[in-house]
Amino acid sequence: MTELPRQGLPIALQGRLTRLAMIVRILIVLGAVALVVGTAWVWVVPGHATSAIKESAGVNVDQMALHTQVIGGLWSLVPVGIVLVGLHRLWVLFGEYALGRVFSHRALVNLRGFARCVLTIGFVSPLYGALLSVIVTWDRKPGTREINLQFGSDDYAMLLLGAVLLAIASVMAEAARVAEDNAGFV
Repeated sequence: MTELPRQGLPIALQGRLTRLAMIVRILIVLGAVALVVGTAWVWVVPGHATSAIKESAGVNVDQMALHTQVIGGLWSLVPVGIVLVGLHRLWVLFGEYALGRVFSHRALVNLRGFARCVLTIGFVSPLYGALLSVIVTWDRKPGTREINLQFGSDDYAMLLLGAVLLAIASVMAEAARVAEDNAGFV
């Protein structure tokens, strides 16, 4: 017979879940540090900023004034902030998983919150690039300024992933509610 701990998961599954949660939480910390350091590095070093702008905004920039770098760096805080909120939600979610509370209210709220962050990034990413293209070309002569709105397969994938995760979170929340109702009958 399989031995069950207090949370209702088999002990072997609980051990695997705890190890997985630890690995994911390490990856979350590494990702958050890399995101913050990488974003700061891009905007502090001018050569890196121009290549990043070409990639995210689709605009060729030879050089930038200091105020353009500052505004661009501040504007970059929007997607960075959204990703950091999403990583925090993931951190809490896997903390719940490590404790064996897969269907807890807190776990489900954080899964739903992470899904919303993924959806938000899917929507914000093209707008971020468009406004960034305006920011970096603002100092040009009128008629040579650019706005470049791009929607790529990565944006589509983020929207799709966010929608799928949101659906999974909703199904899990309903399953937890039904299980709680059924437990009340016993």
